[in-house]
Amino acid sequence: MDNKKGFITIATGKDKYYILAHNLLRSYRYHSQSPTPFAILCDRENEWTAGFDQIVLIDNPACAIADKLRILELSPYDETIFIDADSLVYKDLEPLWCLFKDGPDVSVLGHTYPPDDSEHGWWEANNLGELRNQVDYKMTCQGGVYFVRKNGKDYSAFLKTCQNIQAHYMDYRFRIFPDQLEDETIFCLASCVHHFRPVKDWVDIFAYYPEIRLLEQDILSASLSYEWCIFPGSVYRDSFLIHFSTSYAANRWEYKKEIFKLKNGPLRISNSLEYLRLRMAHFMKKSIKTIRRRLKIKPAYELDIYY
Repeated sequence: MDNKKGFITIATGKDKYYILAHNLLRSYRYHSQSPTPFAILCDRENEWTAGFDQIVLIDNPACAIADKLRILELSPYDETIFIDADSLVYKDLEPLWCLFKDGPDVSVLGHTYPPDDSEHGWWEANNLGELRNQVDYKMTCQGGVYFVRKNGKDYSAFLKTCQNIQAHYMDYRFRIFPDQLEDETIFCLASCVHHFRPVKDWVDIFAYYPEIRLLEQDILSASLSYEWCIFPGSVYRDSFLIHFSTSYAANRWEYKKEIFKLKNGPLRISNSLEYLRLRMAHFMKKSIKTIRRRLKIKPAYELDIYY
């Protein structure tokens, strides 16, 4: 098999992560004229991994962010675009390969800032230890999409730097996730060490659900528009995907209704009752959660509808 390039996502641990990955794959293939191979990094095979072109099993999974970092070394492709499983695709992703074509061996979507910028960036120079003299700018990124070129000349050095940062993560006292391993902070610091600047901002590449508003979407017609909360007045259209963020993506109505469309097609008389049932179940569950939270009642169980 030609493993020159391919997409990959990850699911380890609970079934809900596998269901998200399955839905991502379904949305990708719906919009792809000539699908590129799509792999999954996971800790077991099951009904939701069956549709992927390649299944890469991970040994001793952490069932946490540490598993995501292993995509750098375990991807079966020479060139890989990683997409978080809690995402849905809204148009053909093939143009992304052109976006990353001339970028670094590990490319991110993000921003750079001067090294003395006290408001931006996720670290302080004084906390970088032996890396301080190698970093002359600050950087942030969004972890929903990454690019990796394993056959590049700088790939191995970058991988080694990431592994070193991961091993000493708490020593750097990052501003975000200081006590919790996170891929964005590791990739950004390693990118600065190797002078791998972001290939582009992420705001018009994909929507990050927690930070957008005025979302209008229809996955079947490839329609997607939104505003970023920090950029009011600027409407973004024609983006590639929505990154819903976290395993709770499937609890969002904006996610559920799109999965319903992928499974059942446009809303018609024949499926309107099923759609209404889904909508009522969602808002009933949301109302119950609100009541429990206000009464400080711990729920006995969670009922999720993923499809």
